[in-house]
Amino acid sequence: MKLLIDSCVFIDAFDTSSLNHSASLKLLNDLKKKNIQITMPAHGWFEVQCTFQNMSNQGRFTGPKFQGDMNYPIELIHIDDEFISKYSMTEIPYIKAGDHIFVVVAKKNGYPLVTSDNKMYEVANKAGVKVFTPAEYSNEIA
Repeated sequence: MKLLIDSCVFIDAFDTSSLNHSASLKLLNDLKKKNIQITMPAHGWFEVQCTFQNMSNQGRFTGPKFQGDMNYPIELIHIDDEFISKYSMTEIPYIKAGDHIFVVVAKKNGYPLVTSDNKMYEVANKAGVKVFTPAEYSNEIA
């Protein structure tokens, strides 16, 4: 089983000022120890990279450099013609497009989704997706 992780979980894990920092970092470490496959849409990883670059520029980045060997190997789901054919028109409540992609991927594939975004959590739950906060999923796999 693959686990779909929202980009905000990675960002929170490496931003010590985030309210979700501890729970997100614990989750990533738990997933790595248990060798659970993480997946996410490629646009989400690009969002993570852009945020890490900005945090680095501000001297606030506390995590590993994601060059060469990644500490958290992630299977990226590329958004191409095949993706659009497979995932378009999946019925879910309205949510902004970037978040919509995460929810439809989770729903269509039956992947659990982990997010600390309250709106995404709410919409995923209404769409019938198994959705967890980082702390909830850490407890789930404990």
